[in-house]
Amino acid sequence: MVATTATGKNVLPAGARRTRGLLAILALSNRKPVMRQRLTELLWSKRPTDLARASLRQEIHRLLDVLQPFGTEIIDIGRHTLTLKPDLTSVDVEEIYAGCLDALDRTVEPEEILFLDLNGIDPAFDLWLQTQRARFSRHIQRLMKSEQAPPNDPGSILSPISSFSWKGPPPIESASGAPSSNAQTGQFHPPPNSPLPSSHFPWKEAAPALETLRRLSDPPGSGSHPQNAEGEPAPPAPSHTVRSLSLALIPIETKEPSLTALADELGSQLNVLFVGSDAFTLVIPRPSPEGTHAAADWIEDLRSKNIDFLCSGVLHSGAEGPQEYSVLLLRLIDVQNGAEMIWTVRAALPPGARQKPGLAVPLLARAVLSAQWASILRHARTLLKRSIQTLAPDQLAARALVTLLQANQHALHEAETLLKFAEWLGPTLPLVAIARAVMEMTRAGAFLQGDYPAGVARALAAAQHAATLSQHNISRNFLLAFVYCHIPGYADTADALLSAFRIANEGPDQAWFAPYRTLQALLALVNGQQEAARELLGHYRISGNAQPLSVAMDPCAALYLFLVDLPKEASKIGRMVAALYPQLPSALVYHLVALTTEENSTERADILARLSALDPTLTIRRVMAAHPYLPAGARAKLAAALRLTGLPE
Repeated sequence: MVATTATGKNVLPAGARRTRGLLAILALSNRKPVMRQRLTELLWSKRPTDLARASLRQEIHRLLDVLQPFGTEIIDIGRHTLTLKPDLTSVDVEEIYAGCLDALDRTVEPEEILFLDLNGIDPAFDLWLQTQRARFSRHIQRLMKSEQAPPNDPGSILSPISSFSWKGPPPIESASGAPSSNAQTGQFHPPPNSPLPSSHFPWKEAAPALETLRRLSDPPGSGSHPQNAEGEPAPPAPSHTVRSLSLALIPIETKEPSLTALADELGSQLNVLFVGSDAFTLVIPRPSPEGTHAAADWIEDLRSKNIDFLCSGVLHSGAEGPQEYSVLLLRLIDVQNGAEMIWTVRAALPPGARQKPGLAVPLLARAVLSAQWASILRHARTLLKRSIQTLAPDQLAARALVTLLQANQHALHEAETLLKFAEWLGPTLPLVAIARAVMEMTRAGAFLQGDYPAGVARALAAAQHAATLSQHNISRNFLLAFVYCHIPGYADTADALLSAFRIANEGPDQAWFAPYRTLQALLALVNGQQEAARELLGHYRISGNAQPLSVAMDPCAALYLFLVDLPKEASKIGRMVAALYPQLPSALVYHLVALTTEENSTERADILARLSALDPTLTIRRVMAAHPYLPAGARAKLAAALRLTGLPE
């Protein structure tokens, strides 16, 4: 539920769910007066009448305030009724009801449910939501039937649906951090790892859109579903087989004869690592005999063979003072989408790599891990306009990870829905288990759930499950190491898992893989090695190549810089993450912590106000509960800084 001005600005505050619920009722009342008593019955059904009326008066004032300067011109406030006036406003659903199928094309991107962000406000309001969703679904069905769309034409059925949206950040937890007990009817997002009611997931058939809409609008347990001979729900059948991503790896180039042998050996190592990544079908293409002038034709030839990505590399010499070293430049090209370069890294190889190429393997492992995620997330972005009913489980999991990178509560809800669907369809796929672990660690680390140990336990179970499903995928080491870093007493286990990425005497040129550096700094901090942590973080910079764990790890960099007494760097990174993730509680909290070393009261007040609006229930106790892995001294320093931020105890 949003209310936007003519310039596109959303004026509704993120946390004011009942304010948005009040406006939703008025918006779907056909511009007719709504009795105040009816509003209190829907939004405060469990409160005494006098308290419900007082609450309604407060919400009316809030709504008028956010609609200023035209509040009273938009909403007619009567003694007994409220009415949304038609003169200065338009409602997209109202236009769909009044128009034909073409009205759907004028709306924005799709969501699976009308008013998804308003679930769980009140049991009576949930019932009202179900009625509105059923009404809207029936209307869409009538529109589509009137168009006489062919039953097996996915374009004619799915395209209109894909342009409807209500957007907003839908909180899924109560103030205590537990799922709201009021969210019974119409709650599409069950708690993590809870059993999935079959009535809440679309069956992947040839033309699923209408049936999907109807099922999603039904209360749990209603409606009919496909069944097998024993009367149990039949498993969904994917509409088509989705091939794995293909990668063409070409030999590493060099113009220096002395580096030819090293280039060949690095190419061999990359082959082994990419095959072990479990993410690609690896293809070794035959270079064009015509040379570089035929590069465009060569790319087109790869595209015609359904090659998705091309990895190339260049090796050359570098020097810093009297010391010479080799530099490797790796690039990843999206063959199917304009041959665009989507990822690149420049890495200085360790000294002695010419004589012992094996020294470069940990560095190449980081590069392959980064390239793997760049390609998976890139592929997922190309699927954003596809209906989820057409996606395979691993595609749903990848799309959930892309959605998670938006780093707000609405994105977390949407990602959770996609991931639940993926787990239901493909519970034994490594990427699905990896996505679950990433989701749980992100949610726990950002203070978006009350029970931190339970969230980490779910993440560990998912990471261990992914490790058993994918024996050669190097991402399993990194993911397990990340989880174990956040469990007290398991720093040595995490350190052992990270050994596959470790280089002795690592210099600042290797700082491009920010997630690894963050974990290394955390392990040094946990082990009491302040100087080592300070050295690692001194060259820290947030990676331009987004990783699935970026939302969980980037904000932590500001905290670790603060804890190792690098206040200027902590403030710099804090401002960066607060700008990158303006709706992520952890980004704002750690920025506040870093600002306690400065005399900038105005900026601190602004960040605190943003944080309070984002999550009014956040307390120091909840933040501290998410850091049991820190040593006692670091915890004491964090607690002291939090008391200076203005957050409630």
